Amino acid sequence: MKSHQIRKGFLDFFAKQGHPVVKSSPLIPEGDPTLLFTSAGMVQFKPYYLGLKTDMKRAASCQKSFRTTDIDNVGRTIRHLTFFEMLGNFSFGDYFKKESIAWGWEFLTKDMGLDPKRLYPSIYKGGVAPRDAEARGIWENILPKELHSHIIELGDKDNFWAMGDTGPSGPCSEIYWDRGEKYDHKGCAGPGACSCDRYIEIWNHVFTQFDKQPGGVYNPLPKKNIDTGMGLERLTFVVEGKESPFETSLFYPIIEAASGLLKSDYQASDENVSAYRIIAEHLRASSFLISEGIIPSNEGRGYVLRRLIRRASRYGRILGARDPFLHKLTPAVFGIFKGVYPEVEAAAKQVNETLKFEEQGFIETLETGEKFLADLQKKYPQGIPGAEAFSLYETYGFPFELTRELAEKKGVQVDEAGFHEARKAAQATAKAGWKDSGEKNAFIFQTAEEKLPATVFKGYEATETESAVIALLDSKGHMLEKLPAGAEGYAVLDATPFYAQSGGQVGDTGSLMFEGSELASVTDTQKPVAKVYFHAIRAHAALKTGMRVSARVSGDRYRTACNHTATHVINAALKSVFGDTTRQAGSEVDPMRFRFDYTIAKAPTKEEIARIEEMANAAVREDYRVHKALRPLADAKTFGATTLLGEKYADPARFILINRGGFETAKDRYSLELCGGTHIDRTGELLVIKILKDSSVSRGVRRIEGVAGPAAVSYLSGLARVAETVAARLSVPATEVPARVEQLLETIKELKSGKAKSSAAAPQEGRRTLTEGIDGSGSSFLVYDAGALEMKELRGLSDQIKKDLKSTLLFIYSRTADKFAFIVTHTGDVKADASAIAKHVAEVVNGSGGGRKDFAQGGGEIPADMPGFEKQLVELAKKHI
Repeated sequence: MKSHQIRKGFLDFFAKQGHPVVKSSPLIPEGDPTLLFTSAGMVQFKPYYLGLKTDMKRAASCQKSFRTTDIDNVGRTIRHLTFFEMLGNFSFGDYFKKESIAWGWEFLTKDMGLDPKRLYPSIYKGGVAPRDAEARGIWENILPKELHSHIIELGDKDNFWAMGDTGPSGPCSEIYWDRGEKYDHKGCAGPGACSCDRYIEIWNHVFTQFDKQPGGVYNPLPKKNIDTGMGLERLTFVVEGKESPFETSLFYPIIEAASGLLKSDYQASDENVSAYRIIAEHLRASSFLISEGIIPSNEGRGYVLRRLIRRASRYGRILGARDPFLHKLTPAVFGIFKGVYPEVEAAAKQVNETLKFEEQGFIETLETGEKFLADLQKKYPQGIPGAEAFSLYETYGFPFELTRELAEKKGVQVDEAGFHEARKAAQATAKAGWKDSGEKNAFIFQTAEEKLPATVFKGYEATETESAVIALLDSKGHMLEKLPAGAEGYAVLDATPFYAQSGGQVGDTGSLMFEGSELASVTDTQKPVAKVYFHAIRAHAALKTGMRVSARVSGDRYRTACNHTATHVINAALKSVFGDTTRQAGSEVDPMRFRFDYTIAKAPTKEEIARIEEMANAAVREDYRVHKALRPLADAKTFGATTLLGEKYADPARFILINRGGFETAKDRYSLELCGGTHIDRTGELLVIKILKDSSVSRGVRRIEGVAGPAAVSYLSGLARVAETVAARLSVPATEVPARVEQLLETIKELKSGKAKSSAAAPQEGRRTLTEGIDGSGSSFLVYDAGALEMKELRGLSDQIKKDLKSTLLFIYSRTADKFAFIVTHTGDVKADASAIAKHVAEVVNGSGGGRKDFAQGGGEIPADMPGFEKQLVELAKKHI
């Protein structure tokens, strides 16, 4: 029996017992801000356990799950995985222990054919709560008398579950499988008590029957629940009779493909076994994460994905790989899950491209990073400081966990606390500008959500509606009958024209009117859980539930709609210029501007960005119709509509089509996307689309920021005022400002290069000593900001500066509108390799560089964070001096 038969057999078994089979929810939890990933089968059923939903009494599922705590143990044990499938049956106040235990035993012994003599059930022996004599009795009734000795009793640590210090809790009953005497060892304490590999837990039944009170009192719950979990991977390796999950039909096809590709035997050594297991496990996990729209980055879920890909890549190199190889193994992944999770194979193109691009980037810096780490291990044999580990992470993209893993193999510890302190300090500036997505409000509104009917959204057709106030809440989410004047809180309406924040579009603002006067200001609109819209309000007069009000959206809605439609226009232009491999990686639109993140293998040129802007404005001039329609989700595939990877769309879905003829000629179009946001009616309303900035977000992801429609008019009007002010200061007409600025820049160049009569020596402005004693013997490292010089003038200036120096390494740079140029040189009494330094600096700025040991030059993109760049500069210099 193979894994697909086991999975199907479990779901079919519980379907026969009256359980609706519920499809797996995404790995990215929906409406639960407390979780980074879905980590268990019960996650999607939380509302049922909390009594917030009541349409099901029982359920069964095979849930895609992910746990980050096990990454470092993958490959070292047979127990640990990151991505796994959790089989589970659930009861929400319906059946309880007797049925759950009986069905569990029946499924394992009859449907799976497992030998009852090798199964060991456990029960709670008592501790913080009473002993579970009920479960003991049920097991004794089910098992033949000669197997009663197989019933083991475990304590609080193993066999008692609690949600927290107070609240739902209860005993557990686990089922262990005895792998046989072959895996026995001296001193084995038996199932549940020993962590060896002889006894493997395969199924856990949680009996939620208590409501823990302050002081440790356990009161019975009025409705008792069942939550079971059984890892498909563990069950499969038991049923298939394999040594570990990695030899089963869920992993081994990947190992076989990798072994064939890398020309290295899986069983050749313990190191090979571990490496291939890591590759197979991490590739499975990465493929699923990418299929849900996650992109490698240095934050959150993206950082977890980056860790997986880079760890797998490094073990591939240990086995002999020299080029990116992970993307060549994905057909094995898709084959394992064919017909089970079609969304993974549907994202095959994005999965392969992401894996290849991320692995290539890692390989480019891996050798240098490993050399740097080796030096750190020699320098700090008693332990690598956290700041040094962070420098390795920031400069070379080494995940901390990889640094720790490599260092520990040499017996060197790494200061994890110091690493996180350094990382926190580096992120302080970025976090200062962070704005949350509104997810933090999801949990506090769940109770109100279930008690209220769904809000009728009328905002696609109207910006003002007559509505009834059906609920009021204070700022903490507690429901009220009245909200006094001057208070802030939330209003729920039976029907609303206000768009709730989602899909990257901000929530609407506006007013609640009553008899011609503004009753309350609406400062935001959120839909934090699912179906109810919560309007954040500031009351100007007292509000009561049951009141009839006029709900009026502000004029910002139109400005936001313009910017939203502009992102669709830009997206189509990007695909036209860079191809269909470019895809959306995030967006944000509000009344003031739009932001659009996209994937791309290399930085676009200035000319390519100009071309994208021109194509977008050509679409504006064409004045295409913007058609919005609800259509069957299947039409997305029929028409080839652009969709977001990992996004869960309703059926029917909302289509936004930009063309002349409507859906009858949908294939003749400028753009077609699935989108729930608000949009204008014609592209001509955008007036002009202006790209303000294109910048790097992370490797392979860039961000366009821009304005359109009224926001563009405001921006361009502001520019005109600036131009007029500058023209007045320079005493020239506005049209002559560019020529006058060029003259001034030329004068500055002459002054800095020493050609001007007033300059007898190189100016002191811009000189800074980054560090003294960089080579351990008194040499200095001097950096010089030369302003906006061209390379020719830069070389002359470097010679002029250097002639007055001794024992100095010099880094001199200039910045023009879109280019960063630099020179690395030194006085003859410094033993430094200027060429090596220039090459590594060029990698940091995505450019090129090189030269002689005493003089080198290069260029690239202007660093976004100059202080951070200079810190990297010092570390790079130390490597080559």
